[in-house]
Amino acid sequence: MHELAIASAVIDRARSAAEEHGGAQVTRIGLRIGEIAGVEVDALRFSFEVLCRDTPLQAAVLDIELCKRKQRCASCSCEFEPVGLGMTCPSCGGLDSACVAGKELDVTFVELEVADEDV
Repeated sequence: MHELAIASAVIDRARSAAEEHGGAQVTRIGLRIGEIAGVEVDALRFSFEVLCRDTPLQAAVLDIELCKRKQRCASCSCEFEPVGLGMTCPSCGGLDSACVAGKELDVTFVELEVADEDV
């Protein structure tokens, strides 16, 4: 289950961001995941919750944006979402295209809450 390793890496990145800001509290973590990235979202959420349990990140929310697969036609540069297994360009009928979206697996943001200190 590589989702456990992904969750661990996301948590490490969030902890680093919190440390860079004086130990701020991580409140939300944004992820962008492509539909062909090979990530099972439910397993990732579960892994994240298990790894955060009884830690300072326990209350952190995982905000996941799912990205559709997109192809770019080599002939006319039209970008399209393939339907099923079909890779035919809806604009020119070309069969040669490259994947330009749908493989993403990115941390897009780490939201932090900095404690107010009485001065």
